[in-house]
Amino acid sequence: MNNLTASALNKFSGLMFFLKRSKNDFEMVADEIENYSLKSALNGLSEESNFYASELKNYLKHLGINASVINATEFSSNYFDADKSGTENCEKGMELQTLCSYNEESLTQAYCELLEEPLPCKSLQEIISYQLNALKISFQKIRTLNTARFAMY
Repeated sequence: MNNLTASALNKFSGLMFFLKRSKNDFEMVADEIENYSLKSALNGLSEESNFYASELKNYLKHLGINASVINATEFSSNYFDADKSGTENCEKGMELQTLCSYNEESLTQAYCELLEEPLPCKSLQEIISYQLNALKISFQKIRTLNTARFAMY
């Protein structure tokens, strides 16, 4: 069994929390968007977030780490600053931009802090790096589609 430090386990919990939260956030937003391309990209990001959380949880389980130790539902959002108030006073079209920026910043911070931890195997670090890069690309795609949505009118 490979062991992770308490700090690394806490950071995995934080990452799982943000992945699950972003899944829910983007699923809700996608339901209200009429633009098919943007709706599809938001649903894709939602599914990616869910898949990445499951992938990490299964990998940690394979390493012998109890899944209840990294349960995202028990994670306190106080780990990072969780202030979404910036989405309330946005001009039309900027709500999604603000939500994307907030979620991308939270996820990027969680991934980067986890990558700074000593991890028991190189493949786990590679998975984390891959997920981080794929999420950055997905967020860029959503920002581009959101901008294009208003440029067409």
